[in-house]
Amino acid sequence: MTKINNIKNINFRGVHNINFRDVHNVNFKVRDVQNQSYLYFLGGFVEGEGSNSVSISINKNFKFGINIQPVFNVSQHKNGLDILNSFKELFNSGSVVEKSGSPDIYVYTLKGYKQIIQHVLPFLETYVQPFSCKKEEFSIFKQIVLESSEGKQKDKDTLIEMVKLCYKLQGKGKNRKRELSEVLEIIENKTIYFDKLEISKEIQLNPKETEDSK
Repeated sequence: MTKINNIKNINFRGVHNINFRDVHNVNFKVRDVQNQSYLYFLGGFVEGEGSNSVSISINKNFKFGINIQPVFNVSQHKNGLDILNSFKELFNSGSVVEKSGSPDIYVYTLKGYKQIIQHVLPFLETYVQPFSCKKEEFSIFKQIVLESSEGKQKDKDTLIEMVKLCYKLQGKGKNRKRELSEVLEIIENKTIYFDKLEISKEIQLNPKETEDSK
């Protein structure tokens, strides 16, 4: 099993060591990612406005026609940009961009299993999960991330199991562009799938020619 490294320069002490009275004494308008109470404050935003998801993209050049990528993000109104930038500072990676179609909403995003293992998982396990109501979702996400780091997506059978896990995730896992059956079809035989896709595009571009050929 892949080991999860501690976030550099951050002291992740057990939740039993936190004095919650200290939280009330912290000025949260001042961004201080070295302050443990502030990190618990950020953890609250992750629980409410954060998302652990796995994107699934398709391309005929991928070994099995699909690629999975773990994604961590947190959304905030533009008035909360300091909060999103706190995550960027804490993890020393990721991006903060305007949400497409929502000019007043911004999103912090961190992609890829390496970055998530190094930065996100330790943070979530210390500052979010002890109080979270999304423990099952996190467990699935963590399993996918760790299996990705072990290269299990390079084997067809284990990739299929990973994809099934992706579709068990709440939110994006329940509202994807493609049904699970279609993704599994691609994995089983990407050549047939993409050939059919090309034929379908040709029919849409030249419907009259298709009718005349009947």
